[in-house]
Amino acid sequence: MAEPHWPGQQQWLELLREGLTFDLSGLAPGPESPFPQIVHRFDLPALPLASDHESMVLRPGPHLAAAGSSTPLVRNMLALACDLVRHFDDLVAIGWGPANSVIGRRFFESVTAAWLDGGPFPALGLTAFDETPDAALQSVGLGFWIGQELRIEPPLSADRVAATRLAIRLVNHLILTGGLTADEHITAPDGMRLLLQPSRDWATISVRRE
Repeated sequence: MAEPHWPGQQQWLELLREGLTFDLSGLAPGPESPFPQIVHRFDLPALPLASDHESMVLRPGPHLAAAGSSTPLVRNMLALACDLVRHFDDLVAIGWGPANSVIGRRFFESVTAAWLDGGPFPALGLTAFDETPDAALQSVGLGFWIGQELRIEPPLSADRVAATRLAIRLVNHLILTGGLTADEHITAPDGMRLLLQPSRDWATISVRRE
């Protein structure tokens, strides 16, 4: 097959779901797909290595590529990834590029299927969290979904476990609302009053105590 769509990939498998086409590349006898850069891992004892794993890439078909992060399109792609996990036991993990994350197969299928059925967004995996130099806790990959990242400001971020739990709740809230365009006052599960405030460039949502 000629190479008009995906550079470096002359052969791929076209998959159809809900009337949408997705391409799976990295299959023999075609060339290998580049191994992803992984920073965050979930439900895996160690990071997968290129030396003992092979990588395949699932993406929207060329005619859908312009849709980018369209939620219906991405939901169908993730549902297809769940189908692959269910049918292929050798599939070890799912990588998610926007968060530089890799997710163990069982955890991925469980939390993603739950979200697709109306449950909470799988913030641990489809986003991740990093500590910043000034000790804040900041999301990685939320921008793919809503165009904004979340930042739990110190001293609220001092307790990493509590801050991560709060961030997971807020990510789910922001996914449902589609982001934040003005200051928002909320009450945390423990009764604490919080201020959510978008930055001047709208790229970051800061969370602090009132």
